[in-house]
Amino acid sequence: MLTEVKFKDLTLEEAVAYVKQAVKNLHTFGDGNLNVIILGASEEQKKKKISLDIRDISLRSTLDHIAHAAGLKIRVDAHAVVLTSSEHSDELSTRTYRVPPDFIATGSAAK
Repeated sequence: MLTEVKFKDLTLEEAVAYVKQAVKNLHTFGDGNLNVIILGASEEQKKKKISLDIRDISLRSTLDHIAHAAGLKIRVDAHAVVLTSSEHSDELSTRTYRVPPDFIATGSAAK
């Protein structure tokens, strides 16, 4: 929990830097490092001015507010929080294809 988040007219990168510094000041957050990646944000989204004045808020909610204000979505990965545009998708997908058992041995030639 962050006791206070208060900033006015910061850019996306400045707002993220503010939150990262606030996390460093917490004594209960692991090593104090928070990895936040901004992925696929437009120049307009990066320059948009963001203001927050909130008390007793979770880190997740704080980042949700910042992402929403910039028109981004948030994804929490194993080693980072990713702020990404809704158009940008770097998610992996898996497709399964059925092939005959001798597919590789026959050089995958169609019969």
